[in-house]
Amino acid sequence: MRAGSLRRFAGRVLGLTAAAVVAAACGRSPSPPAAGAATASAAGYPRTVTDGAGRSLRLAARPVRIVSQTLGSDEILFPMVAPERLVGLSSLSRDPKYSNVVAEATRHPAPSIESAEDMLRLKPDLIIVATYSRAESVQVLESTGAPVYRLANFDDLEGVMASIRGVGAAVGEEAAAERIVDDMRRRLAAVAARRAGRPQPRVLSYSGGFTAGRGTTFDDMVRRAGGINEAAARGIEKFPHISEEQVLAWNPDVLVAGYLPGEEDAVRRRLTTGAGVGQTTAARRNQIVLIPTPRFLAVSQHVVDAVEQLASSFDAFQAPR
Repeated sequence: MRAGSLRRFAGRVLGLTAAAVVAAACGRSPSPPAAGAATASAAGYPRTVTDGAGRSLRLAARPVRIVSQTLGSDEILFPMVAPERLVGLSSLSRDPKYSNVVAEATRHPAPSIESAEDMLRLKPDLIIVATYSRAESVQVLESTGAPVYRLANFDDLEGVMASIRGVGAAVGEEAAAERIVDDMRRRLAAVAARRAGRPQPRVLSYSGGFTAGRGTTFDDMVRRAGGINEAAARGIEKFPHISEEQVLAWNPDVLVAGYLPGEEDAVRRRLTTGAGVGQTTAARRNQIVLIPTPRFLAVSQHVVDAVEQLASSFDAFQAPR
């Protein structure tokens, strides 16, 4: 459910007119690395990288002034680069409702960026956006000559790993990126080994009347946790709206939903008392998995947290009673 949900928040970023941004950019001059920035060999630069959207980006030198416009890139970058290389963070990075890096971002002195002008004022040598960022604003950034890297591929965990590797190549931290990906694979392998041979529960995501079918990270999460995504099995794609009556007709073994801080009990109550959904096997047996929104919507390595929670819940539901 991540990409669709994050699009709703992308509009909070980038609100400047094209003329104002170009004017702000015209006065830019090259900026030296931040004070105290880690030194590194220039080997491998200049280099050309291909971003998630398939666009080529030439980088003259290892980026030392990185602006992260998306929450996903915030979460990927924090364990990958020295803190002083991050000079701008997304507006969601410090929001506990959505961020998995609240502690790191809160301690960090970099400002939260809200507009293209904010980004350009920081004189970045790399700006990371996403394919759901406002196209017109990204075009304005590119028109100033700013180096823009797009994140994409939010439909499965392999896509997330590809994004991590791509960012690692752009910032010159391939080894760190591989360590993050290796840790993801190790944890996923442990889940697969634990769930091997166990019954596969029929699982349905249901939040705000929407479900998640094929071509979603949720579908991949459920499969890796040892379950069957009911919506995908019925040929549903992406994130359609479905009625409670439809949920009851499908009658899943397990219901899954995300929740914001302080709303866990309310979300559980809606799933167990709804006119249709409350009559499902999942609701009657209280086989409901509520995942905190930051991990439920993650398009970074933190998505594995959700897979592990799903697998542990399936284990608990299938334990002798």
